[in-house]
Amino acid sequence: MNKFAAILYDSFLEIKDRKIFYFYWLVAGVLIIVFGLLPSLNINGRDILEGNLLSPEVLNGFIARFFDGFLGFVIFLLVFGSAGLAPSFLSKGRVELVLSKPIDRWRLLSMKFLAVYLVKAAVLAVMATAIWLTLSLRLGMFNWGFFPGLLFACLQLLVVYAIVFFFGVLTNSAASAIMGYFVIRIGTDLLASRKVVYPLLGEKSLWKTILDGVYHVSPKIGEMSENIGPIMTGKGMADFYPVWSTVLIAVVVFLVTLLYFNRKDY
Repeated sequence: MNKFAAILYDSFLEIKDRKIFYFYWLVAGVLIIVFGLLPSLNINGRDILEGNLLSPEVLNGFIARFFDGFLGFVIFLLVFGSAGLAPSFLSKGRVELVLSKPIDRWRLLSMKFLAVYLVKAAVLAVMATAIWLTLSLRLGMFNWGFFPGLLFACLQLLVVYAIVFFFGVLTNSAASAIMGYFVIRIGTDLLASRKVVYPLLGEKSLWKTILDGVYHVSPKIGEMSENIGPIMTGKGMADFYPVWSTVLIAVVVFLVTLLYFNRKDY
């Protein structure tokens, strides 16, 4: 526990020293000010924000749609800001010092992964909760479905970071980790729409089987994120398959990362 606490504190200091850490809070601060000072919106002399002109369902839908996009944007920022942490951890000089400690390699890397994730998840949670509270006070209502949606976003962040972490350890490069993630993200988004081209491939095409196979073994991050809005509005998950299959793939990717790190000669 003491070793993990030390790695957690070291990871926090490393993240705090990066300039993008302050950009997170700048974004949150701007949105808090905007929502806190949101002017009255009048229809026939009635303020739609304070006069119960809009139904709670409409306002809940507005909040869910906003946070659906906002949480995705913050996860993107967190990916961008965390891509260099694994390569930095494994940089020449530092990695020799880290590996000299009397602790298993797989356990050491697991603690580093968990430490960075906890810091990033805390940033996501604090930013989103502060903005939600400000917006809720301004609207005069509280959409408690925000918190299950936030927990789901933290799960999505875990999946995304497992992929970024894999590329960071594999290539020892922040740029390669970012590019690797976005290649996966764009590719899987295209695969999600693969049925559009099926009529062009013929009735019994080998390409259909290949595309289906690649789709099922790929992380479905875009489709997974489509569940945030429905969860916040109380409708539950729109589609459970992209969630459990993506989480399973992320676990496999992380285990491969540990195996690679455990066998690599530094």
